[in-house]
Amino acid sequence: MAADDVALAPGTSPSHRRHPIAQLVYITVLISAGVLAMFLLHVLGSLRRRSSNKALHAVVLGAYTLSYLLVSYSLGLMQDSEDYFNEFAVWAVCLLMLLGGTDNLMACKLDEVDNWKSFHVRHLFKGALVVLIVAVYGGEVNEYQKPLWGILCVNILQSCVRIKSMRMASKSNLLSKNVKPISDYMKGEDKRQLSSAATMKGYRYVVAGEPSLRNHRKEAVDGSRDKEITTVEQIYECEGSLLSSKSKRGMRLKDICLSMALSKMLNRRFAGFELAEVKANRQKTNDFVFQGLLAGDNKYERAFRVIEVELGFVYDLYYTRYPFLYQKIRHFALGLPVAMVTFCSWLTYELFEKHKIKEDEDIPLTATLCLMAVVTFLEAFQLYLHMASDWFKVALIRGYVTGRYLQRSGCTCFSHMVIGLVLRLKALRPWESKLGQYSLLEKYNSTRYRSNCCHFITLFLVDKAKIGRKRGDLVKLSIQVKQAVIDSLIRSKGQLTNGARSLEDNGVHELLSWACAASDEMLIHSILVWHVATTICKNQLDAKTAKGGKQIAVEDSSAVSTAAPSVQDSSAVASSLSQYCAYLVAFSPDLLPGHSFDSESILDQSIEDARNFAPLKGTKKMKDKCKILMSTSDTSINDDHPVAQGARLARQLTEIQDKALQWKVLSDFWAEMMLYVAPCDDGQARAHLEALARGGEFITHLWALLTHAGVLNRPPTGSEAA
Repeated sequence: MAADDVALAPGTSPSHRRHPIAQLVYITVLISAGVLAMFLLHVLGSLRRRSSNKALHAVVLGAYTLSYLLVSYSLGLMQDSEDYFNEFAVWAVCLLMLLGGTDNLMACKLDEVDNWKSFHVRHLFKGALVVLIVAVYGGEVNEYQKPLWGILCVNILQSCVRIKSMRMASKSNLLSKNVKPISDYMKGEDKRQLSSAATMKGYRYVVAGEPSLRNHRKEAVDGSRDKEITTVEQIYECEGSLLSSKSKRGMRLKDICLSMALSKMLNRRFAGFELAEVKANRQKTNDFVFQGLLAGDNKYERAFRVIEVELGFVYDLYYTRYPFLYQKIRHFALGLPVAMVTFCSWLTYELFEKHKIKEDEDIPLTATLCLMAVVTFLEAFQLYLHMASDWFKVALIRGYVTGRYLQRSGCTCFSHMVIGLVLRLKALRPWESKLGQYSLLEKYNSTRYRSNCCHFITLFLVDKAKIGRKRGDLVKLSIQVKQAVIDSLIRSKGQLTNGARSLEDNGVHELLSWACAASDEMLIHSILVWHVATTICKNQLDAKTAKGGKQIAVEDSSAVSTAAPSVQDSSAVASSLSQYCAYLVAFSPDLLPGHSFDSESILDQSIEDARNFAPLKGTKKMKDKCKILMSTSDTSINDDHPVAQGARLARQLTEIQDKALQWKVLSDFWAEMMLYVAPCDDGQARAHLEALARGGEFITHLWALLTHAGVLNRPPTGSEAA
């Protein structure tokens, strides 16, 4: 259409109007930005729960936040455009798909879930506007009609699912309809005394079937309606070929269902309900962990794998749409993504056919074809994520267990083959298995200039970085760390201490017990003292190893068993856990005991003391800092702050002649300390839920593991126990 033939909208000054071609290009750029945002939400949104990368989270949050503005502005331009194109209808539907979001990203923050009504109102308005544009512009080309309206209808249904998912995860609905029925059901656990943690017999933790519990609450409590729900006991009793206990794959599939059931236990803690099974039979829950999860040769790997998948289910409940799809409409859960891929492919094909018969260059059509090809790929990718998700696996396993005909030898090989192939689909791991690191002695003088620049550029939207708080590089969570923590848990039998037991076991309690916290108020102080001491000892060990050019020999000692780990293994465990605990104090104090403000204040004071210590001023190399602290007498600096006490503790540790014992003391202490700081009350549990959205933390995995062992609170320390 020629520009001279375009009629201007009434009351609009021509001087404020763009040229029609410029307007078209502008709208095309905005639609391309919308598809790019959709790409980021689909791809990076699926990585959000497993990565702690701040840049990734910032990109996802930016795309999620700006999507509303982008959709509103673009739809307004299309509606107000002088010229119109048939592709406007397709573009409007693409924008609505962006607004509908992706199944693996329902909300970025917990607060958005409770404000689901405001999202509902905004989406209704935008949806009505898109329907209007499709009705006005979509009727010009008949071949677009069916796939376009099909996509629109599916997208509206997906938006309804998103709203329903947010409502389901909101506080009021979560309490009344999802968590309370399971809480009532688990009160009947005290009536089921016979149990075996090895075979899961008697462990009727709910895998699925909440609607039945809500409809028959009274009968559910006494277990008379167990046939209408699926429990862990039923899953582990199944010995069909796909779930055979003799195969490693069969046991892993059963463990996925176990993770689902355990996630409901954590959800009750988030909602503030008591864990009736712990109250009624603490020994049973204790046996579940110590004789079940931690039994066998692969106890380290299995326990953390089950917890990892479990926390993935917890994350999905609050931040994705999967729970609603598989709990409310599980028989049609794949229907929406399959329908969306079908209609998108259909529309892409129609656009391609139209593009082939075009004799002249049609920029809007070419751009629309490219955009729809990308959208179709993204929807196919989302379909794969559905089929590879643990939610879909649980739905298939539940159908396999309850459908006895599938387990018969006469069942068609085709059915087994299809189910087996789908169960083999792999998705990304729920967690990256890395530990954050922070070294007080190394970073106390650091300044984060980029963060401070962002603070002013964003007009204080980004918090100003404090002096002395700079993260170290992430380290992989090694099997040695897992082994050290689990061994410490097994030795404790669920009776946690603040490190004192490990000192007694290693015969150094009398020498080093002064550095253990006398009360929970001193716990953060004690963590920093041991952190400084570990840092100094590790620096000395690295210097000696580098100088000698060979591994330090393990000396004979009556205090160390012949099966003791090497000095290098013990030092790696102690150093990584020490810096991880310091990282929690510096960057996630809400996950530790006590008020986060108190933890921050203690660290601030420790950084200030280190900066003001005269001998350390101007010293940049770690080896020089450690030498100064090791050569400083106890009376040279204020002995009240962690840096001074850490140096004193390091000197006492180096007095231990047997280096293997020295590092066993440190590794055992940190493993025990990690377990001691993990438990928290239900009110503080929300911090773990928020941490899952930032990539997750190792301490959250330990908190979940201890919850299943019946360790819900931290035992009192020192004078508090009296």
